[in-house]
Amino acid sequence: MKNNDDICDLLERLSTLFRNEVRQAGLVHGLHPVHLEVLFYLNKCNKFSDTPAAVKDFLGATKGTTSKSITLLETKGYVVKKQDTKDKRVYHLSLTEAGRQIAADNMPPMSLRAALTRCSDSETSPLKQQLESLLVDIQTATSSLSFGLCKTCRFHLAKNNTAFFCELTGEDLPSQYGELICREHTLKSLCE
Repeated sequence: MKNNDDICDLLERLSTLFRNEVRQAGLVHGLHPVHLEVLFYLNKCNKFSDTPAAVKDFLGATKGTTSKSITLLETKGYVVKKQDTKDKRVYHLSLTEAGRQIAADNMPPMSLRAALTRCSDSETSPLKQQLESLLVDIQTATSSLSFGLCKTCRFHLAKNNTAFFCELTGEDLPSQYGELICREHTLKSLCE
């Protein structure tokens, strides 16, 4: 039986360094790591996934923690909450320019970006595949939502270079939406 303790130790150390850098970056703006995670998520999610409920699910946090975090980010001028035009029970969240800038500057942490930049494509490509496989295995084992990119979803049908069709929502969407996180994401490989 193989011993994966070394890999687990490496992943734990990497995640600790990641969290520490995020914590330090947040302190500059009077934010906790959870607040930066909200900004990061809202900077990367699509229009179907920008609700407080989706933020809660992405973070794996309680409704109370999520609500307090969103309220603080609104107060600081980083997030705007707008009522849905069709369903008055639903609110959509968007980043202000200041919120977008904080997310872009701090997530992922600079040290991780720099380390990955120093790696060659031949190093990052297998690493990406292995991490994706590990992520899917853990999400499956824990029954977690995948929150993957639209372009990797079973409902994504490419039409041309500028648009795709979402079979779930029944909408034609611009191709750049394929690069955004979706709460309803379902991996193609899990359905085949």
